Amino acid sequence: MEICDRSQYGEASFWEKLKLNFRFCWCKMTRSYSKQNKKLTKIVKDSNVECLKEEERQDLHQTFDAFLRKQDQY
Repeated sequence: MEICDRSQYGEASFWEKLKLNFRFCWCKMTRSYSKQNKKLTKIVKDSNVECLKEEERQDLHQTFDAFLRKQDQY
């Protein structure tokens, strides 16, 4: 399935793409995986998810680290 992923993101070589196209001819699971992966990629790209700002991410990271240090003391 790695070749499917690499091909979808434009990282596959010519030979890998050729092997993948040959495999599509006889492998139902490969076709299904590739189809589902394309759908998932489209959904993620089209989503309007707002990520944490850098400052918020750092605050969360520091809080988590403090929590872990506290847990190690027990």
